[in-house]
Amino acid sequence: MVLDLDVAFVKLANPRMSAGLMVLHSLLNSLKGEPVEPREVRKTVDQLVNERKVSKQSITNAARRLEEANIIDRKENKYVVNYGYLVSLLLNTMLELNERIIGLEEELESIKSA
Repeated sequence: MVLDLDVAFVKLANPRMSAGLMVLHSLLNSLKGEPVEPREVRKTVDQLVNERKVSKQSITNAARRLEEANIIDRKENKYVVNYGYLVSLLLNTMLELNERIIGLEEELESIKSA
């Protein structure tokens, strides 16, 4: 299984895979979470921060910023996570980090051989 993941990642990192990545991103785009009411979000957030009450305005402001980043949608006064967008974002970040690591490894090799 791990070997399959490594092979898949190498294939995704291939520069010729840019059209394939766009297809993948378009397919992921429709993945959305279940709508959650703001009061449920606030209750969960309060539990995460040890029952320290987070203001309704703080939740709304955070949600607005997440919506601006396309990470969530706010529809009919409920929050919906854009899972597909998050997966795409994480995949792109991993691919960029992989490129940087490869570049650093090559730079280290050239320094060692000099």
